[in-house]
Amino acid sequence: MKFCLILGVFFLPAGCGWFNTFGHMAHSPVLMEQYREKQLPNQLIYFYCGRENLPYAVVGIDPGYTFISKFWFPVESGIDLYTKIDHLSNLEPSQDRLYAKTITGPSGNAVGVWFSFYHSTGVVVDDTNHTVKVFNPYKPESMLNSF
Repeated sequence: MKFCLILGVFFLPAGCGWFNTFGHMAHSPVLMEQYREKQLPNQLIYFYCGRENLPYAVVGIDPGYTFISKFWFPVESGIDLYTKIDHLSNLEPSQDRLYAKTITGPSGNAVGVWFSFYHSTGVVVDDTNHTVKVFNPYKPESMLNSF
């Protein structure tokens, strides 16, 4: 009984989002449609991670936030942006669809967008300091399982 109580006290609030202080990603069919129609938001600043001609992910960040961009490189809006998204890496066997997600802060405010064949990655949004950090989704050890 004590064990169940401890689980409820610690994991139920976390699962319900009561401790959501870092931000998260949410699936966005509208964003996917904007990508297909080549109408992504112009006001965002876009970055990619991975190889130049085969990136792992592309993010767009609200210019009101500072993007902690270690391992991320800027992408020019326009044709270069759509080329990067068109050439996203889907080399792993489990990667079978393109994900388009909205990056939201702890208070539920949209601070950016995410495109990748990777389902998601870690996101840290600090609304107090107006910073965003998105981790590189590529995990080299995951390729070892396919051999």
